[in-house]
Amino acid sequence: MAHTPSHRSVFTHTSSNVTLPTDETMTTVIKALYEPVLHPVDAHNFTDEDGDTHRLGGPPRFRSKLGKRVLVIDIDSRPLTGAGQLMNSDLKWKGMRPLSAGMLSHYIYALIHGYDYKFIRAPDYEDRWGTWVKVPLMKEALKTHDYIVFMDSDVVFHYPHLPVEWLMNYWNMTSETMVMMAIDPDEPQNYDSRGNRYLNTGFIIAQAGKRTQEMYRDWAECPSDRKYKGCSRWKLEMFHEQAAFGNYLRYDYDRPEDIKVLPCVEANGAPEAINRGGCKGTFVRHYWVDKGLVSKALGDQIMQYFLPRLHQMYQQTAPENIVDAKGFRLDGAELIELTKEEQEVKKAADGKNQKDEGF
Repeated sequence: MAHTPSHRSVFTHTSSNVTLPTDETMTTVIKALYEPVLHPVDAHNFTDEDGDTHRLGGPPRFRSKLGKRVLVIDIDSRPLTGAGQLMNSDLKWKGMRPLSAGMLSHYIYALIHGYDYKFIRAPDYEDRWGTWVKVPLMKEALKTHDYIVFMDSDVVFHYPHLPVEWLMNYWNMTSETMVMMAIDPDEPQNYDSRGNRYLNTGFIIAQAGKRTQEMYRDWAECPSDRKYKGCSRWKLEMFHEQAAFGNYLRYDYDRPEDIKVLPCVEANGAPEAINRGGCKGTFVRHYWVDKGLVSKALGDQIMQYFLPRLHQMYQQTAPENIVDAKGFRLDGAELIELTKEEQEVKKAADGKNQKDEGF
């Protein structure tokens, strides 16, 4: 008897083999940290940390939050239960594996903006490289959510207060757009058989629709060679599903709005890779240049928001906590209050025996 595939969606329920007490404290902390600085969804511009202003090319399509209509999704077939890995019940900052940091950054991004988040334990293909599993699982996710944001575990949003709705406005996702992907650096290994650069499948924003489902179906079935002769080459050969998409799918789904190609400088690479075609990852950072940098990126995601708030608190409590002893002079072990004349003399000599922050 032929096996009938199950149509139960893996996205309609949540199961876990890890039991932890329910605690809303961290959710409250995250909201308190990020909500005061959330960038408006329909803002016409955004100024980055370098002072560069990025402006929309036209009226914003998305004017309000999409909430749970957006799914931030991690997909992996590995157990990830080893020391420093995400599914290990004992995870500490010291010794954390970089890719755990990446997936935690995806989770916190979803929490900040009220998006849905899922980590999918994917089944393996018996005859394909592990990264192929992302394709059918993204297809499945688009049956239950209007938009999905998929990131490899070495990809992070550099500005977690910047909503994906704003980025979709900025990159002009129309009602006809199926997927958005960043172009790869201008390097020999990143060209397809027709001489065009690959689109990197490590970061994808996809929009649900009949045509999108068809595209993902064709992509997942590409290595069968039924529709795309020769695609079976990419079952195990680099760059696997990315090469299949680059050599076949993008030429089949080629309506003007089907696939939005994102600039490498904005949605690929990292500052450490700026000499690789200028791919510095202004908005989305992909740490293929050094996966070990992902943990630092998670720290940056938190500290760039925590530090100003901490500094603000420090300044606000200054009258209580800062003691100004500059009106005294030191004489051995004693502090002696300066006369007005001594204060004038002291002003001229201030800083004489000091170094700038110890250097």
